[in-house]
Amino acid sequence: MKSQIYFIMKECVFMHFNNFKQPITAYKRHPESFLSGHRLHANRYGLMLKRKQTMKLLNYIFLLLPSLTFAQMDNQKLVDSLRFVTEMPYACGMPIGLIASRSPDTLIYNIGCGDHYFWQAVKGKKEIIPFLIDKIDDTTMTEASVSYFGGRYTVADVAYTALQEIIKDVPTFELLKIKFDTNGCGYCSYWNYLREDIKNRKKFKVAVSKWYDENKENLVWVSSKIFLTCDVSGFNHPNGGHLELKK
Repeated sequence: MKSQIYFIMKECVFMHFNNFKQPITAYKRHPESFLSGHRLHANRYGLMLKRKQTMKLLNYIFLLLPSLTFAQMDNQKLVDSLRFVTEMPYACGMPIGLIASRSPDTLIYNIGCGDHYFWQAVKGKKEIIPFLIDKIDDTTMTEASVSYFGGRYTVADVAYTALQEIIKDVPTFELLKIKFDTNGCGYCSYWNYLREDIKNRKKFKVAVSKWYDENKENLVWVSSKIFLTCDVSGFNHPNGGHLELKK
């Protein structure tokens, strides 16, 4: 019995040694062919790993793509809905009778507060900015009246106002390349210039797009309750803050 066990153990040791011995013997007999063969196997293995990594990356992209596509579709729908805006915010306060029963985090769309189409676009934050910029030359008329200056808002005007509510201190008149009418009607120079010629709107769109592309990496989020384009009291900003350039 002992001799049988000894024989089996001997065979196992011999086979184990042979597994290491065969490559060494092959290398001694034909070193160049041995090395080239192993390089070929290594290259094939490397290629196989690259293919696996590429497939993993593609699978990740395919999984991520639907969510990105849906987000883009949502943002596009939001900016397309701006044509339905009937009122823009200008002076908004919470009615006295509702102060005790309403949360300041819920903006009530009463007179002067603007309608939900506008604020839904504003709540798109940074992700919706390119879509808003794309609308800056859209002359489709809305039902929203321009307070103090007369006329009606175009989709372009609504989109730019939404942009100003997301990003603080966009240099409007610098981008328009006109002066603020300090001694006259003030902001009316904005309206007069853009309404004068569609070419002016297109140039403004290009200027805003360029400014954003040059500065977007320097924009930081600042928590705030302040509204940037209208006078509001009694409500918190629906975004809870805004973007502004690093100081």
